Amino acid sequence: MRRLLPTLLPLALVLAVMLGSSGCDEGLPEADFDLKPFIETAKKAGCVDHANRLFLIDGQMVFWDRRGSCKDGSFTYTLYGRTPDEVLCTSYDSIAGPMTSCPEAFADLFETIITHLDAEDLGLGAAHTVEPIPF
Repeated sequence: MRRLLPTLLPLALVLAVMLGSSGCDEGLPEADFDLKPFIETAKKAGCVDHANRLFLIDGQMVFWDRRGSCKDGSFTYTLYGRTPDEVLCTSYDSIAGPMTSCPEAFADLFETIITHLDAEDLGLGAAHTVEPIPF
């Protein structure tokens, strides 16, 4: 065993580095910003028994589709910039009814997305890239 140990230690170290570096990023679409904070937020969300999906749009924005059977909170659609703190547009169910907030620059894009939630490209067509973010 003592003779084997010096041979196995370097191999174990290489294996540990390889496993540690491939982990969570595998299968994520390519973006030049970190998608993990969006994933962590979506994983922690409640009222998602109908949908809890993230999409990378044009490699620059993240769209979150959250739907569930909660009273007065059955849906929230959010379009983000490069961080979860950069909310570009949001539409959600509330006790006062549906509420939407979106600057004019993103209004048409956002409306198209929430109107075509079941389309693979979210209704955006070939002019945009839409990639699901698995989690």
